[in-house]
Amino acid sequence: MEKVLYEYGFDLSEYLSNLIPLIVGIGFFAISISIIKTKKRGEDVRGFHPAFFKVVGFIVGPLCVLLFLISTLGMAVEHIEYKELLETNNICYVEGYVENFHPMPYEGHDTEHFEIDGIYFEYSDYEIMNGYNTTSSHGGVVTQNGQYLKIKYIVSEYDSGESRNIILYIAEIEKTQ
Repeated sequence: MEKVLYEYGFDLSEYLSNLIPLIVGIGFFAISISIIKTKKRGEDVRGFHPAFFKVVGFIVGPLCVLLFLISTLGMAVEHIEYKELLETNNICYVEGYVENFHPMPYEGHDTEHFEIDGIYFEYSDYEIMNGYNTTSSHGGVVTQNGQYLKIKYIVSEYDSGESRNIILYIAEIEKTQ
């Protein structure tokens, strides 16, 4: 019997961290416009020199917005690709016992990793990524050595030549005697 523990889908929380550069960029841009308007009215601008905020607002602001657009678009394209691969079953899979399980401490500063039948998986709660990345210390479903799991995954190749196994599906298999 197969009990599904995780199946890849859209997770808004993964995208929320991408909003940080957007908020920072819009904030800097708004502050610089406010300073320009204040200076045009002849009012005194206290604190930082107005030229500082002009530079930051009109250079750093748009760069932050561009960073937001690039990172969000990249994750969205990757999400569509992963969903299609999972739906067409055009992925790798492994079934077996969890071995060499290394949990990530609750505080972070490490990754969680394990192997099944010699296939290595590694992830962290603190990494923005598509695919499974919930560690056991934060409620993840892979919790110990000896779990018998079926995992569907893709091999993601990086420009550096390294590859990583991205988990898209986890099911626990009950072994009947």
